[in-house]
Amino acid sequence: MEKIVQGLAEHLVARGHRCDVVTLNRSFEDGSAYTPYDLHNGVNVYRIPFRGSTRYPIAPKVARFAANYDLIHVHGVDFLVDWLVLNKARHQKPIVLSTHGGFFHTEFAQNFKKAWFQTMTRLTLRGVDRVLASSEHDQGLFEEVSDRVALARNAVDLSVYKNLKNTPTPGRWVCVGRVDVHKGIGALLHTLAEFRKRDDRPFEMRIIGPEVVGGLLDKLRSERDRLGLNGLVFFDGRIEFEALHQAVASAELAIFPSEYEAFGISVVEAMGAGALTVLNDIEPFRDFVEEKGCGFVAPFSEPERAAEVLSTALSISKAKRKTMTRDARNKALEYDWTATVSRFEELYRDVLEGKNGS
Repeated sequence: MEKIVQGLAEHLVARGHRCDVVTLNRSFEDGSAYTPYDLHNGVNVYRIPFRGSTRYPIAPKVARFAANYDLIHVHGVDFLVDWLVLNKARHQKPIVLSTHGGFFHTEFAQNFKKAWFQTMTRLTLRGVDRVLASSEHDQGLFEEVSDRVALARNAVDLSVYKNLKNTPTPGRWVCVGRVDVHKGIGALLHTLAEFRKRDDRPFEMRIIGPEVVGGLLDKLRSERDRLGLNGLVFFDGRIEFEALHQAVASAELAIFPSEYEAFGISVVEAMGAGALTVLNDIEPFRDFVEEKGCGFVAPFSEPERAAEVLSTALSISKAKRKTMTRDARNKALEYDWTATVSRFEELYRDVLEGKNGS
């Protein structure tokens, strides 16, 4: 979500708009404090205090900023949109909401979440002038509770990735993304263990990204060791961008086992870099690769079948790989900011002019 906000704000400023960001003043990862103000590539960034859970951060000061703008764009379905809608009679500014998957990223309290979505979220969305679905998956989901949904896909800054030279190193695999409960890393470990049983090709799996849920990394390391993958699977944490770019560009496979995603920025970045991707069998990921056959889909919840897909991906010819990765780059470019920022401008204008079409 942070990358989406940054990319959208910077591209809107580059097109002559004033676009400021109001966000929270502490890190969700370690609780460290941020400065209350920054200027970043022409974007004013204001940071406000919050209390409560990181899943529902309570930050009522956000409403104080509303009067300064023609339109308010909220990212994510949490307290911020609830509070701004509740205060709409006072600030009288149109509100648009980017969905980012809602709050269904984990299996925790799914029945409660569904009930809340059908009641309280439905009620909140009555005060939202346009719901911007971050993906086709989100479009179908939010059309259940609002008749103001328009597709405005997430976008990705591919300025670096699309210019990388893909030079895959045999056996070098990467998985990029935060270490979180919905990222499917446990299922990936079991798949790699199954792969070792049936395929003697060597590999080194680098899992790149920070831990989000405290204690999860220790559990995953223990599971890795129990499965006999110590020395084969490495948790690299957060690394410098240049190192990340090179890791993706040199990967033989880029593997993404997430159990739930509204979109998948790291997937698009890998495709833009020309990496051969193996994606979990979830709807947003299928949308990326199935139409053009530019990647592989594997059911990571079934490690034996997923391991077979890994073997298949490694067995394709050089010519087939070249075609697939070329098509993957072209598909990724459909999500580049240069191709998508106009869609957000169009929807903003419609809202400001009182148009209801999608």
